[in-house]
Amino acid sequence: MKVQGILDALSSSEIVEEIAVTVLVQEPGGQALRAVASLKGGYVLHINEALGRDFRRYSYHVQKEGHMVRRWDNAPHWPDMKTFPHHHHLGSEKNASECREVFVEDVLNEMKTIIRLEGADSS
Repeated sequence: MKVQGILDALSSSEIVEEIAVTVLVQEPGGQALRAVASLKGGYVLHINEALGRDFRRYSYHVQKEGHMVRRWDNAPHWPDMKTFPHHHHLGSEKNASECREVFVEDVLNEMKTIIRLEGADSS
């Protein structure tokens, strides 16, 4: 997916309230995006994507009230995982688990479920 596709997915999501793009590079040899999206429920999604002909680096970091909720990334920090380099953090840097490669739509879908469940719990 190109960075414009990421921005389109964010813009069309019902849970995204605001998007702030801090880095946007769209060149033939590579693309990069850094953005922060305010989500419903007080969540903040930090997006970091770098794409090239033969590489993809990504990090989708979700916070609430300044604390990490979860993060999906492919930094090469957990070589013993079967899904290396793809992994998922829950609540802290140290709590990492295996996961498949993810894209912005996956993150938005999971966050939509979490936000809906929280809404159901508060009613």
